[in-house]
Amino acid sequence: METIGSINAVCGRVTGVDQHGRARVLSRGEPVFADDTLVAALDATASVRLLSGGEVFVAAGKLVVLDADVFEYDECVDDGSLYLADVQRVLGWLQPAARQSVA
Repeated sequence: METIGSINAVCGRVTGVDQHGRARVLSRGEPVFADDTLVAALDATASVRLLSGGEVFVAAGKLVVLDADVFEYDECVDDGSLYLADVQRVLGWLQPAARQSVA
């Protein structure tokens, strides 16, 4: 199992379930692994510090799956420029009068 980070803070009962279904109660400083599922009780929360530099929060009564979408970080993918380019392309398709009313 690949370690991807550790529990930074935990309040209440938060359980980690590995990809084989084995469950463990998590505490501060404990490692978390790729494809773990973190499950917070209704009165519990946790934060995970990822080795990639990010942080993941588990809200009360929620679960988070630590898959590649969560722990892999590629700064060129989500820098916002893709969204701006999409908006500019759509605005380029509009007639000038419609473009002014949107901008």
